[in-house]
Amino acid sequence: MAVRSRALTRAPVRPPRTGGIAFLVVLAVLPPLGLILLSYPPLIAIGIALPALLLVPWIWRKPLRGLYLLLGGTLLIEVFPLHFSDSLTDRVPLFLNLNNTNSSAGISGVAITPAEILMLAVVLIWVFQAISTRSLVLPRGPLVTAYALFALVVVGAELHGMISRGNYLNSLWELRPQAYGFVAFILTASLVKDRADLRRLIYIFFAAVGFKAALSLFRYFVTLQRNTAGIESIMAHEESYFFAVFLIAVLAGVLWYAQRRQLWPLLALSPIVALALMVNHRRAGDLAATVALAVLVVLAIRFRSAVSRERLVLLTFVAALGGAVFLLVFWNHTYGTIGELVRPYRSFIEPDPRDASSNLYRAAEDANILITFRSSPLVGIGFGLPMRVVYPMADISKIYPLWNYIPHNTLLWIGMRMGVVGYITFFGLIGMGVLTATRQLAIRKDPFLCAVAAGATAAIAAELVQGYYDLQLDSFRNLIFLGVLLGVLNQMPRLADE
Repeated sequence: MAVRSRALTRAPVRPPRTGGIAFLVVLAVLPPLGLILLSYPPLIAIGIALPALLLVPWIWRKPLRGLYLLLGGTLLIEVFPLHFSDSLTDRVPLFLNLNNTNSSAGISGVAITPAEILMLAVVLIWVFQAISTRSLVLPRGPLVTAYALFALVVVGAELHGMISRGNYLNSLWELRPQAYGFVAFILTASLVKDRADLRRLIYIFFAAVGFKAALSLFRYFVTLQRNTAGIESIMAHEESYFFAVFLIAVLAGVLWYAQRRQLWPLLALSPIVALALMVNHRRAGDLAATVALAVLVVLAIRFRSAVSRERLVLLTFVAALGGAVFLLVFWNHTYGTIGELVRPYRSFIEPDPRDASSNLYRAAEDANILITFRSSPLVGIGFGLPMRVVYPMADISKIYPLWNYIPHNTLLWIGMRMGVVGYITFFGLIGMGVLTATRQLAIRKDPFLCAVAAGATAAIAAELVQGYYDLQLDSFRNLIFLGVLLGVLNQMPRLADE
């Protein structure tokens, strides 16, 4: 009887979880299969459709998996081909229309991208399942309101531009990224339910960015043999931002997260990511990383315990002094690793010919944006209309056809397109995201969630800096990532402490 009693009271055996195994199998099989098919023009359409058909039942079981794929694809795949001999991820036309000749898909009459198909499929699956089970609950909260207001202003800018006879096709390059960001936000705010979901998003971020850093160094040391003469950057501009966020996220983990053993792989990978950031030669990314680091330190000093605060203040002072001394001593170095470290900061004061030319172009570009903004300061000129060119600018139309539609300074682009109304709603959205994150830092005791909140705040600061100097706030990839980031912040108050 005793044996039978123990058998009856034994905890039920849980069925094996196959979702994680299936996820790993899909990630291992589908990318190589897609790349193989994309190598042969007649099979490119199949290379796009086959993985999609295979993924539908997998996403159907859990729509959040579609968000995982969207984030992973955003971090891994460039918008345009880079045309290096080792090109891999940039050959996948995730963000190009299927009827675009650059995408090589060659499907005539289909003006839609695979990324849009993925987003539409995930939204439809989520809504259909929620309605069928009578569990549809739309996301709510101050961040949702703020983002909805900004989205309305974006739609208004598109209508304004079309009424003013703007170029519809060019306006889509401005409208699409904003729509992608909003969809990513809604999906994240609706589908992320617990800490496990958040952890998977973070794992995907670190894995994807780490892979791109390794690919960047392979290109720099093996493919190019460290010869980057005449090459503006060896990776897409957005990669520098993702590299910077990677480093800031690891530091946030070190400052807040208690499970240090889990951080060792990321700490080991950090030098590789830092080197990838350096060799990509994007000054905006280096400056964004510096500002984000300063924001993260300020947050740690404000919200960490008194003992940690004193140590951190001392360490910050020593590090800042050491950095200043390093710059002063090696200010005139223009070669080697030391030269690469000094160059981003020196270029703003004593730029080399390449940086000086870039500075002059951007100064003229900013002046032309401000002149265009003053022509309609309240609501902007709308999407699809070129900016006024009063100050002469170098002709870069051959390498960047949208030079007079989407300028480098995308913070000023917001004002030019959407006016003061656009600035109010955009910075209202950003401000609400920062307030939500800092509120979590103030009331939370969970080190994991505190690390996420601090890292998200620093990442938002980096995005603003990057957006001021480079093409970021109207980038497909950046806006999707920002939408996911804000969606996570919207859900954090609903996640329980561990």
